[in-house]
Amino acid sequence: MASSSSSSSLSPPGVPLELHVTNREKLLSSLRHDLSHSSRPLHGFVFLQGGDEQTRHDTDHIELFRQESFFAYLFGVREPGFYGAIDITTGNSILFAPRLPSDYAVWLGEVKPLSHFKERYMVSMVYYTDEITEVLHDQFQGSGKPLLFLLHGLNTDSNNYAKPAQFEVLTSYIFLSHHK
Repeated sequence: MASSSSSSSLSPPGVPLELHVTNREKLLSSLRHDLSHSSRPLHGFVFLQGGDEQTRHDTDHIELFRQESFFAYLFGVREPGFYGAIDITTGNSILFAPRLPSDYAVWLGEVKPLSHFKERYMVSMVYYTDEITEVLHDQFQGSGKPLLFLLHGLNTDSNNYAKPAQFEVLTSYIFLSHHK
């Protein structure tokens, strides 16, 4: 059984990565049910943006990274800069990883291949973030522009609003927001 983190006496037990697969399946089941009962099409993508690294004020010190909660729940991804999509029609899950420059390895270690993330996070496909538009258009099962379901709404626990995913080419999509 794969685990999203290693355990030591100082850390909590690892979370089985199969849990994130189950979470994606539960989301799809609920969304498909809601869409069919409201006579909406059963196609498009749930599209989420993971967290990004933040620097402390105006310095080059990077704060301890913590993944965006909804993204972690569905994908288990621990690294910053990722996006994720779940195809409502097929159930395929797609991760989009940042394309890191080769000199990244000098400072922060090995640049992992896309296959590493596919195996580690148990998703159907992995591409680079600069390929989001092309991939979503290629994978889209409906006619016209791809339909994206974005997370947006008030989190009643924190009283903060969830921010919908943002990326460079937004004009070639139709958006629907899902409120928590």
